[in-house]
Amino acid sequence: MEGVQPLDENVGNTPGRRLPTKKLLLVVSVAQGLGLLLWLTYIGLHFSASQEPPQHPQIQSIRAQFTKCDKDKGFILTPTSKEETMEVQDNSIPIKCDGFYLISLKGYFSQELNLSLHYRKGREPLFSLSNVKVVNSIAVAYLGYKDKVYLNMTTHNTCEDIQVNGGELILIHQNPGAYCVE
Repeated sequence: MEGVQPLDENVGNTPGRRLPTKKLLLVVSVAQGLGLLLWLTYIGLHFSASQEPPQHPQIQSIRAQFTKCDKDKGFILTPTSKEETMEVQDNSIPIKCDGFYLISLKGYFSQELNLSLHYRKGREPLFSLSNVKVVNSIAVAYLGYKDKVYLNMTTHNTCEDIQVNGGELILIHQNPGAYCVE
């Protein structure tokens, strides 16, 4: 091993440019620091997001009663609670969210009548019942923004003579998160 030089001397004699050791350590330290900072930011965002309760859109629904009849307006709709997320306007229920709605219509009448439940003028009614004294119907229908759900009733007698027992109309939006206008 007479002609072989120690390794330390070989490295210094190699041709080409060398990056000084101190600069290399500085670059590696900066890269590690940035990686640690990104990791801590990710962990912080993950924990702060998991502490907030999930935001679910409010389900649109209403339970309206109809107990009396007016000769001009037909059955008068009144909400059963002030906490309803939908409202009664001009004896109809305006739809603010597109989507499928569960619709329930119930009632007992003192005489036979023709009853229909409409959602848009010029369209077929959701329910159309002839010569009934009892109504207990459920349906699912797609309703859109600006539709208005309303009852229409015809009878051979005057409207004021009709007694209604347990008349209610329930609408429940089935797919919250669809297009809504508040």
